[in-house]
Amino acid sequence: MKKKNSGGTKNEVTMEEYLAAKAELDAVREEYGIRPKEGKISRAISNFFDKRDAKELQTVNRKKYLLLALFTGWMGGHRFYARQWVVAVLYLALFWTGFPLAMTIIDLLAAIPKEADKEGNICV
Repeated sequence: MKKKNSGGTKNEVTMEEYLAAKAELDAVREEYGIRPKEGKISRAISNFFDKRDAKELQTVNRKKYLLLALFTGWMGGHRFYARQWVVAVLYLALFWTGFPLAMTIIDLLAAIPKEADKEGNICV
């Protein structure tokens, strides 16, 4: 960051100075109860990740999941099995684009190395 001196010359602002100023600004905001405005897009992204983090993982049989992904993944069969209804319907609606096939390959690459528990289940 650069700042202008009153004489018109430029001086470098160190990271420590920047962080100290930011901490001071945050303290003043907190003292007066001022919250920075969050835009619609930022709020939507935050809400998406909050919901995703709060969602419970589904436990599915590893063998069934991998077989369904291998043979019906291009139309979302493994996602229906994992009770991920919205994603499954999207896979089914967009199967003709090839996008679900690519995503199924990623799903397979994520599920194959997962260790199964005693009953052969994994969390997806």
